[in-house]
Amino acid sequence: MDSSSQDSNGSADPNLVLTLVYFLTIAAVLIGTAIYFVVMARITDPEVRLMELITTQREVQHLIDNLSSQFKNFFRLPLRWRAMKPYYTHHMLSWLFILALFASTVVLVVALVIDLAQVARISTLTFVASLNALFMTRQHLYYIRRTYLTYDAEHYLVLDTTTYEYFKWSVFNIVQICILVIEFLQLLSFPVRDMIDSINLAKNSDGGSGDTNTASFIIGIITMFANLSSKFYVIQFWFLVAVIALITLVMCVIHVHNKWRSHKPIAIYWVKYLLPLANLFYLPMLVMLIGSASCVSKLGTDDYNDASSGLLRCNDPSINKSLYLVLTLVAYTVGYLILTAFVTSFDRIPIKGEIHYRSQGVAFLKNMSMLLSIDFLLVADSYRHIRSILSLIIILAMVCFNISTQPCFVVKINYWRTLGFCCILWVALIVTMLTNETSTFESTNVGGIAGAMAAGIAVLLILFVIIRVVNRSSAAEPAKEETDALVGYNSTVDISA
Repeated sequence: MDSSSQDSNGSADPNLVLTLVYFLTIAAVLIGTAIYFVVMARITDPEVRLMELITTQREVQHLIDNLSSQFKNFFRLPLRWRAMKPYYTHHMLSWLFILALFASTVVLVVALVIDLAQVARISTLTFVASLNALFMTRQHLYYIRRTYLTYDAEHYLVLDTTTYEYFKWSVFNIVQICILVIEFLQLLSFPVRDMIDSINLAKNSDGGSGDTNTASFIIGIITMFANLSSKFYVIQFWFLVAVIALITLVMCVIHVHNKWRSHKPIAIYWVKYLLPLANLFYLPMLVMLIGSASCVSKLGTDDYNDASSGLLRCNDPSINKSLYLVLTLVAYTVGYLILTAFVTSFDRIPIKGEIHYRSQGVAFLKNMSMLLSIDFLLVADSYRHIRSILSLIIILAMVCFNISTQPCFVVKINYWRTLGFCCILWVALIVTMLTNETSTFESTNVGGIAGAMAAGIAVLLILFVIIRVVNRSSAAEPAKEETDALVGYNSTVDISA
């Protein structure tokens, strides 16, 4: 029986529940954000409010300048060898990825025309991976050259050297912590979903057992990565395409208007308020589009299996494979470029005690998150072992980057974020080991594997807490010795006096 149908007890359709939760969550976040800023505007003193607007306008203008610089750096590629100096590696890699994009596009069109399903799937993976690699390469070059692009070396010197030990408990910081927790659960869901798919495959259960279906439902509620049936996939697909088209249209209208009527530009201070929303919905929007590409590209291949990518089911006869796949890739290209550039362009000097991030750290972790989703959703099930190994490499890179660069200005946030990445790495390691043992999945239920994962996470948490306590006590001892020495010095001076 299809997963979207109701059971014999007349219980609610889980796909309908997930779809309602998805749209209600979006509505609640938008309405809550609007209410918060309206209330804050009314209770804040007018003079303070005016100063905040001036500061916000300055920060947003800096964001727009960074966004413009990123797009200029992305699209302006030199053709001549001399013009590439001294960034030969970045420019040559960029042209290599552009060739891969062009070739995969041509192959995809031909494969869709003559109905070569397996070729279309491979070219889809090549297109998405090449696009992400191209943008990551150009963005890395931007961060190397941004001092020369923005002419604001002092600003970035302050950003690179500023750190704070603790943060304050404010509404803004609570929202940032909630976003961090949601991102952690979203990344954790990739290896967990892969494990659930492996269990169903080992037990020859295409529809999934009761435990795995319950686990998938809970994951869909928490992460907004819903396992939707065909009819709800169509609704969500066109909703995402419409949202991305609307964002693109608004950006173009504002840009053209402000260029054409520079003496009377459209105020853009409100753009700052969209940043938390963009960070919150970054993965759900782009991952659902990657899931759509994965799902549609499976139609007609050996991995058909109800055309389920672990996120979507798109095997409805009314779904036109060519149309949906092309629109998915176009929407993903536009959405990925705009959203990634937007969330990585906010580079203001933080207020002490505020949870804020360096843009290059945000860029790396966002891009690695997308590579993780591409790995789990677009790599074929027949290469499940390679997929698991690649996920370990990606997550390990995220752990090392977070430790070495400290992307957040608050040291404590970096510490606990490292714990989160280590927990994801532990879960991915378990999934990698278990995917080599089909017999283990046949004899083990979801609860047993979840217990092993939880035990490992608990051990990691205890270790991190112990290390944190030891570091704090060792840092407090020199301060105490310095204080004692200062007191002794003052006493000596008083006696001699």
